[in-house]
Amino acid sequence: MNYNNDLTEVLDEYLLPLKGIEEVLSRVGKDAKVLVETPLGFKNVGLEAVRYLSNKGYRAHLSGQNVWGACDFSVLSDYQYIIHLGHALPSNIFRIISKNLRVRRGGSGDIITIEIEGGPIVLFSAIYYKPRPELLNRVREIVDDFVKPGTDVLVTYALPYKLYAYKIAETLGLSVAPSPITGCFIPFPIRGTVLFVGSGYFYPLTFKLLKPQATVYLLDVFRGSVENVDQVYRRYLALKVKALQGFSNARLVGIVVSRKPGQYRPELVELLINRLRGLGKEFVVIDLNEVSPDYINNLPVDVVVNTACPRIGIDDLDRFAKPVINAGDALKVNTLDLSNLLVW
Repeated sequence: MNYNNDLTEVLDEYLLPLKGIEEVLSRVGKDAKVLVETPLGFKNVGLEAVRYLSNKGYRAHLSGQNVWGACDFSVLSDYQYIIHLGHALPSNIFRIISKNLRVRRGGSGDIITIEIEGGPIVLFSAIYYKPRPELLNRVREIVDDFVKPGTDVLVTYALPYKLYAYKIAETLGLSVAPSPITGCFIPFPIRGTVLFVGSGYFYPLTFKLLKPQATVYLLDVFRGSVENVDQVYRRYLALKVKALQGFSNARLVGIVVSRKPGQYRPELVELLINRLRGLGKEFVVIDLNEVSPDYINNLPVDVVVNTACPRIGIDDLDRFAKPVINAGDALKVNTLDLSNLLVW
């Protein structure tokens, strides 16, 4: 993959489409008030983006809030622009956003825009790790022990690792996914063997949650390691079964609703109420923006049914003091059914 001049190097590690961002902002002028928000690990990049825009004359601020995905962005009316760095915008999340807000989508490539009626324009902008030659040189030796010649392997990635994924696929002679994945959506067929380029288990586990029989390898270019994520997946399954059993035994159920633009699912509440009544359970609907242990552990209920991001009821189970399941789990005929754990 060839890099073009549209990407600006930041902090010797990252590439950002800063010129493209400035081009969008220039349509309104430098009186625009801009908020830059990033995931926790990219705050340093967000700061550099703020400095860049401030030097250009824009009133740019850095958000101190963490954002977990494209579903989780600010809709603050006192800002004309929200620059959301580091997350892809999948079609499933855009559908939810479109139900909750009157929006118009634009842009393409490295920058997607959503114009909110009565609110700000949100720019979903990529952050790419800049491929480092010394890390790429180790890849073939690392992967050869896991991926055998002739295996139909697809190289996949989350958005920040796109440039690494293309380089690695080229080096190994493998095909690369046509687009990035997110923690709740994979926009292409899942092959029998997947090589995920990134770090951490969050993204590669998406493949196992949607297709358990797939073999999924995590290639961590920074640690210089490859591992099969199957054991981690099985540990999560055990936690999931325990939470589902807790739901079966619970008397008072809290239905948690998040107000985040891409997670607000009010249509699930009535379905859940009918389901819980059918099971003879008491319930209370709880309006809670951040579904985290700090809030959940203090709720006076036996179990929580989460209508927000389905990964909350999978990845975070060992952090909760009480059982947490997803709306999709509660609505299944058999609540112990472990197929398609990402169903909303």
